[in-house]
Amino acid sequence: MKKMIAFLLVVLVSMSLFANGSQEAASSASGKTPVTLQVSIVETDWLDAWEDGMKPAFEAEYPWITLEAVSLGEEKRDYHATHAASNDLPPVMQTDVGGLYYDLVDEGILLDVSGYDAAANIPQSYKDAYTYKGVLYGLTQGAAFDALFLNMAILKKAGWDKAPSNWDEFIQCCDDVVKKTGKAALTVAGAKNTTMWMPFETIIVNVLGDKLGAGVYETQIRSGKLDIVSEPEIAKRLGQLAPYLMTGSSQNSEDDVTAIMAEGSCAMAIAGNWTASNICSAIGTASGAESNALMIVPPFNNAGKKVWLSATPESAFGLSKVEDKNVAEARDLFYNWLFKPENFKWIQNARGTLPVLTDMTAAQVKLPDAVKVFSTATQSANTFSMSFNNVTETVNNDVQRALGDLFSGNKGAQETVAEIQKLYSADPWNK
Repeated sequence: MKKMIAFLLVVLVSMSLFANGSQEAASSASGKTPVTLQVSIVETDWLDAWEDGMKPAFEAEYPWITLEAVSLGEEKRDYHATHAASNDLPPVMQTDVGGLYYDLVDEGILLDVSGYDAAANIPQSYKDAYTYKGVLYGLTQGAAFDALFLNMAILKKAGWDKAPSNWDEFIQCCDDVVKKTGKAALTVAGAKNTTMWMPFETIIVNVLGDKLGAGVYETQIRSGKLDIVSEPEIAKRLGQLAPYLMTGSSQNSEDDVTAIMAEGSCAMAIAGNWTASNICSAIGTASGAESNALMIVPPFNNAGKKVWLSATPESAFGLSKVEDKNVAEARDLFYNWLFKPENFKWIQNARGTLPVLTDMTAAQVKLPDAVKVFSTATQSANTFSMSFNNVTETVNNDVQRALGDLFSGNKGAQETVAEIQKLYSADPWNK
């Protein structure tokens, strides 16, 4: 046994020396200093694409650079806030609208990426969303929409051969699923602020949107003038929805929602289109065929009225300031490489999202069939900007907590609406 252990140690040491020697040889051949580049952009829904495709492809092209994905499984904003405080942010990192990221621009930590080759093929409207005080501090990874994913195999057992098309039908469908199949009707990833907002804000804007008109909702919420208390239909619909949310939804991660849909224990999920590939595949696993997966614009509209749909750029990829010139060079090489369509397709294909790069070809874009149907439907919807773009981070978190209390059964709908109204009115964004 001792001889075997000694032999294994020799093998492991030899492998380590070989690996180090290979990296040194590659670096020597290129005349470059070996660099490890930390990136905080990888999400679990495309981790396989990163490990099996993007990382090895980049490292083969730039053998002196080793990519290290950091912040996996953590809330990115919390991770970035902690590392900003200790002055060790990853050189390549996700960015979002508002709060922390505006502060990092003000401090000169987030760079202006408008001069990078990567920015050339991003539509201007998406660049405008990530421009603050004239600084383009991120390039978005996709177009974000709210979506309703349906396991039509379960719905058919509940008597629904087609998807509900308006609010009243949707609530009736939820009731039929629970009573006729014994399954849960609906789930959501409540642990993620973006998705926790989705049912709530979609109710608000489908109640008020036609009265307010395009762009007014966003203006009113930013100015603290949005009034959700005087419209009783908002609390009424929240009260109708809450009982049909699967137990535990307010604590779900996006991975939890995918697992639930794969189990077949829930009929529908409200989620972002960026999780389309995983959820459609999960429904296929549960039902025996991915053709049972349907993805539609949430039918929260009144009968005969066009639906209002949230539409906004997804989280973006930005760059932080670094002092080491070798790391800075590696950062810039990777960033421009990342946004070439032949490389960016790894992310787009894995997630099944609508691409934003204007130079991606049809052959490079992979969309699940359900996403193609959804994409067509988005073109006829009224759109509004996701609410988390229009409030401060403090209010964002407080609204999420209030909705969690509602969906967990700890508070009623009217009490929740009144609480959120106070948050809107006192939002320090408006002070």
